[in-house]
Amino acid sequence: MSTKPTRLTWKNAVLAGLTCSTSVLGVGCASTKTSNTARTGTEQILISAAIDRAFSNVQFNELAGYKVFIDEKYLDSVDKAYLMGTLRHKIFESGGHLVTALDQADVVLEPRSGGVGTDTQESYVGIPALGMPGLPIELPEIKLASRNTQMGTAKIGLVCYDAKTGVALGAGGESTALTHNNDTYVLGVGPFRSGSVIDQRQKAVGYNGVGGSIMSSGKVAKAAPIKIMDRKDAVMGSPSTPAEQIAETPSVPDYFNR
Repeated sequence: MSTKPTRLTWKNAVLAGLTCSTSVLGVGCASTKTSNTARTGTEQILISAAIDRAFSNVQFNELAGYKVFIDEKYLDSVDKAYLMGTLRHKIFESGGHLVTALDQADVVLEPRSGGVGTDTQESYVGIPALGMPGLPIELPEIKLASRNTQMGTAKIGLVCYDAKTGVALGAGGESTALTHNNDTYVLGVGPFRSGSVIDQRQKAVGYNGVGGSIMSSGKVAKAAPIKIMDRKDAVMGSPSTPAEQIAETPSVPDYFNR
């Protein structure tokens, strides 16, 4: 009896076993592709929050009742669209009326940017990297505690003048606001976060405190609905009549009643 077929059989069995093992080990293996925006959410929140703070120092109520034209030709900044949208919102809140043409306006409001952006600062407590004289080696730095801080700045200037005469209606001025985000590490553990961004996110709908830190609080923010229109006669689930300031209910021609 020849042993040749037996050797082939064992060989095939080994190959079959390896194939099965590889198949089993391969089950459940997967990869997930993630991507990030070119600008981080943290950077954008730092800037938008600084813009909000800067405008909070301006008395827009002085524009109540006036037709206002915003001349943005002197405004050039990062996140200009958000800045302009917030400015428009503030004028609406004050009771002012926005117009799209200079000849329709009572007053002209000129915004300008003195600086809208972010910068960073890093500091730590520990031992810096040290080179050994005469030797091609270097002792690595040791950080006992470190902090990375990103700061947002918004300096916005405003001036208002009469649309007909061009005479300034006030001295105008500049409002500057700062925001910051701190990421602190202690003996490599962190980040322990603080600052403007964490305050904003804790107010966000659906925030659960994860954010990359193992010291998460698990806090969940409550929803705070935004009212788009003040409608005293609106009832959830029932039709409402048009608001007076938007349109009047059209009259029905007589021939429809015949």
